[in-house]
Amino acid sequence: MIVVGACFAVIVALMVTARPARADDHHPLHKDFYRTWQRPDGMGSCCNARIVHPNGGEVGDCEPTETRLIGGRWYARLPHAGAFIEVPDSKIIRERNPTQGGTDGHLCWTEASGIMCFVPPTGSL
Repeated sequence: MIVVGACFAVIVALMVTARPARADDHHPLHKDFYRTWQRPDGMGSCCNARIVHPNGGEVGDCEPTETRLIGGRWYARLPHAGAFIEVPDSKIIRERNPTQGGTDGHLCWTEASGIMCFVPPTGSL
């Protein structure tokens, strides 16, 4: 019983100290690209929100995302929510895709602002 309790304590400790979600892994890799992206509506940068976690990881409002092209319309998976939303053509920016191989799309989105910018996977424009 003591061994089970100790294992449970280790698992909980690992869960608590685990790194934040996927954006934490990718934002530092792509932030130099994200910083230069401008919103198509002329309202400034695509990437505005930056949060530094206690573990030193940085999370922003732009991150790689899963995409789908259905009937000539782009759909991007929202961060954390997991739902796919339609990307208006007016939010698509023609920038170099920073993902190695360009296999992911990149979505700049916040709950308050909605979609600010979207870069489709490479070779899909």
